[in-house]
Amino acid sequence: MQQNNTPSSGSDNIPAPSYKPSQQLITTIPGIPTLQAKEQASKLLDCARYLNHTGVMLGDHRRVATSRYLNMMVRALFDELEHIRPHSRTPADR
Repeated sequence: MQQNNTPSSGSDNIPAPSYKPSQQLITTIPGIPTLQAKEQASKLLDCARYLNHTGVMLGDHRRVATSRYLNMMVRALFDELEHIRPHSRTPADR
């Protein structure tokens, strides 16, 4: 196999990405009011809709796929908020 003997561009110092077992990217945090968490999740859902819309308009399948993935994560967050935290409502949620 032929090796590239060009001078280094300094990119050798960039750390390689580390892949770990499944991590929770979007989750609820105790102490955060449910209403506030739902508002933030709604913003993420709006981002997913925007990605889908622009992806369809531009023919960018990566944006469409990303929007679907983000949509699934946000839906799971809404499910978690509804099923796990129904009794943890704070006065701010009422």
